[in-house]
Amino acid sequence: MKQVSATWVFAPFQCPADVMVSARSYFIDRVVPDCEIIHLPSKSVGGGEFWCALEKNVTLSFQAQSARTGLRRYLGASSPRSGPIHIDNKILFDFRLKFPQNWAHFLNDHLPIYFNITHELGLHPADTLLILPRKTPGFIQHAADFFGLHTLCTDVPVHGDAMTFQTDHWVKCRSIRAQWAHLPFPTETLDSAGIRDGRQGSLPRRAFVSRRNTRNLENEAEVEAFLAQRGYTKVYPEDLGVADQFRLFERAEHIVAIHGAGLAPLLYRSGMSRLTGVIELFPCGHMTDNFRVMAHQVGCAWTGVRGKIKPEHVEPAYDLSRPFVKFSLQSFEVDVRALETALSMQCEGATTE
Repeated sequence: MKQVSATWVFAPFQCPADVMVSARSYFIDRVVPDCEIIHLPSKSVGGGEFWCALEKNVTLSFQAQSARTGLRRYLGASSPRSGPIHIDNKILFDFRLKFPQNWAHFLNDHLPIYFNITHELGLHPADTLLILPRKTPGFIQHAADFFGLHTLCTDVPVHGDAMTFQTDHWVKCRSIRAQWAHLPFPTETLDSAGIRDGRQGSLPRRAFVSRRNTRNLENEAEVEAFLAQRGYTKVYPEDLGVADQFRLFERAEHIVAIHGAGLAPLLYRSGMSRLTGVIELFPCGHMTDNFRVMAHQVGCAWTGVRGKIKPEHVEPAYDLSRPFVKFSLQSFEVDVRALETALSMQCEGATTE
């Protein structure tokens, strides 16, 4: 280990202007319905200061309703207890914040921070232990396994030597996390797994990344048929292993995806990737620029398609005193005409002019 603390200051990322296409409506002409072409202005994202420091003999607490313990891979199974669990000869990274149980949060927030800290401080992954909530799903643990990282899933206090860092860093680090995701350790891991060997395998060249259960398409069959005529194959990310989810963003030439965690591997797209563009499908209840910014950071074109507005959206959408989050996971309908417009614009390279 080279040092026990570090501070980084990084500039905001300047995201260029983009386009989003709405569903057809009479908002443009009261007689002839058409899609709206929404011009999204360029914007400055993230930037600021980030610090970390090694603290010796500290107790890391986690506020949770349950104090049962689920230990994995490093300590093995354990009975419920109130703690603390004592860990020796490992440097602890307490990632029991910002919902690491979410695939996108873990790949796009927690892991890039981990990669940067270990790189800058000269830590070997074998000398570290990631602390995650007890109910962390298996696919998150499989992602940690993929990178050769040891995990401990528990809600009880953990005692040992720990790496502490800012807890308000998530938005700030959006401007730099793509660089952290391409540091030597993650790059070498992806290369050694054959993610970037150029072989197509069974993955589609054009992929429609869909969702089940939440934020799913009410007219999925219609959208799937429309895209199938244009050479796209529907993929549910959860049906793919960790390695194939990364491969998809290396080997597909184009992706149409519903906004969600299935887009998280985009952050790790390499310069050798075949992927040239992403079209992101949004429900009106969950508009965000997270993957738009990410696409530009890794050198990929981006265009948005907004789903149809529902009656219950209208009043709260104009209440500017509070965030519009009530309908975040609601199912939605995409107008295939809007999708066709977005595809044409992106293929023609006319996304901002």
